Amino acid sequence: MVKLTINEKKTLKFLLENGRISDTEIAKNLRITKQAVGKIRRKLEESGIVKGYTAKMDYGKLGLNTFAFAILRFTPRSWEDMGELGIEEKIANLPHVIDVYRIPEGSATHIALCGFRNLAELDEYFRTLKSVSSLNQYIQVEKIYIFSHHGFIKNSPVELLHKIIDEFGKEMKGRPLPIFEIDKFKEKLLSNL
Repeated sequence: MVKLTINEKKTLKFLLENGRISDTEIAKNLRITKQAVGKIRRKLEESGIVKGYTAKMDYGKLGLNTFAFAILRFTPRSWEDMGELGIEEKIANLPHVIDVYRIPEGSATHIALCGFRNLAELDEYFRTLKSVSSLNQYIQVEKIYIFSHHGFIKNSPVELLHKIIDEFGKEMKGRPLPIFEIDKFKEKLLSNL
């Protein structure tokens, strides 16, 4: 894990809120030089913490109104013919697939978040995937959960990332949190006796 200074943490938070914020604006807020911010930004990019800057999109305004979580199972043949990374790359590159997640489930192997203009397009896509597609021998769709673009209640990890940034450097050295909490509870009990 990369060690971050206070100014690096604050810069990272500014970039989380607005990837287009200028070094000058960050410098003004942190009361440091623009060059110092540039150096911090380069460090964050070179260390791989910041991998790029993307725009937040309003799916509905772009015409994507229907979404689905597809629970998938890769067949044994997919592992034999393409290997795990090969079949995952094929799935990840399908145009309707937004995200793909590997899961440690018994019957399912992956979850894909897919986007469509409407329910008819979704229906056609999964019908084709099951019957006509060259992928149908490699992938079985176990279940599909459909929702509209209005169903996105939260579509951002910003709060989680703020929490993680705040906790950089405060990690307990080699002690998992549950044991630490049990020890604190025991100490509190003993102090009350």
